[in-house]
Parts: sequence; structure tokens; C-alpha cells
Amino acid sequence: MGNRAAVLLGRFRRLAAAVAVGLMIATPAPAPAADAENFESVAAGGQAPDFTLVDTAGKNVSLSDFTGKVILLTFWSCYTDTCFTTVKVFEDLLARLGPLGLVAPTICEEIPPALAADNYAGLLERCSVGQKVLLDPNREVRGRYRIHQLPTSILIGPDLKVVEIVRGVPPLRDPAFHERIEKLVRSKTPAPAPN
Repeated sequence: MGNRAAVLLGRFRRLAAAVAVGLMIATPAPAPAADAENFESVAAGGQAPDFTLVDTAGKNVSLSDFTGKVILLTFWSCYTDTCFTTVKVFEDLLARLGPLGLVAPTICEEIPPALAADNYAGLLERCSVGQKVLLDPNREVRGRYRIHQLPTSILIGPDLKVVEIVRGVPPLRDPAFHERIEKLVRSKTPAPAPN
């Protein structure tokens, strides 16, 4: 009886594996995010695709709302420490350059329920220093921008053209990157009128 059970178990496993392979072949690939096929990979020099997402207050926010400002658009997740580490970077940049026209909308697709409770009060307390936190739970914008690594930050000029893309946390801390952001912000700021 022991040998017969082993033989039957082996046949069952082979049959289950064959069915699984057949299902994988027969199952269509998941549909791309809405309109993803209409967007090429985002690259420096190209136009940043517009989008509209809801912020933590329930208000619709579009990328085009920030036209005329320098935008540091960042994609991150609160299931890792990316939001906490990027917030530390944004604190100094926004304090110095926010009054001159830098905005830092951040797109979060993964928010633990504990941080989402109380209308995102926990999220805003731990992951916000004045930037707009936009919610993308279906990863639609991530799909449009073809983001594969979190965090990814995209520096966008006042004309909504992509200036630079950085991936990971170390490039966000790079003083040379901060200098390039500051130079871009200051280049769009009109010089004060002579007295």
C-alpha cells in the first residue's frame, strides 16, 4: 500500500504540474495600466506625462497643476523605509527652495493600513514635510512612467520637460544633485528689479 500511495502521489504531482503549465499558457497577460501603451518610457528631454491622482485630503491633483514650477516628482512605498529617507532629503530642499518655486509631489502606491487610518494622519505625520502626497493604489501612474524601482525621482522643469531621473536613495542625497535642482530653480526665478 505504501508503494502504491507513492506512485499515485507522483502521478498526481505530475498532473498538477501539467495543469499549472497549461493554465499559465492559456491565461492572458494582465492588461497594462490604463493608457500605458500610449506612453513611451520617460526620458530626460521628453515631456512628462500628465496625470491626475487624489491626494490624502481627497482632492484631485494633476501634474499640470504645477506648470511654471520646478517639480521633484518621487515614487515611493511606505512598506519600506523609502518614504522616511526621502522625507529627510526633501526637508532641506523644500525649506530652501520651496519659496523660490520648487514643489515635491510624491506618489505612494503602497500604504500600510495603520498609516492610512485616520485620513492618512499617520502617513502625513511620518512621511510629509510639506510635499503633496498623492495616492496611486492601482499603480496606474507608475505604469505610465514605467517605474521599476522605488524610490525613483524625476526632476521636471517649469515647462513639464523631464530634466533628470534618479533611482534609489543614494542619488537623492548627492550634493551635486541638490546643486542641479537649485540651479534649475534659480534659473526660472526672475532676478530682482534694480532700485
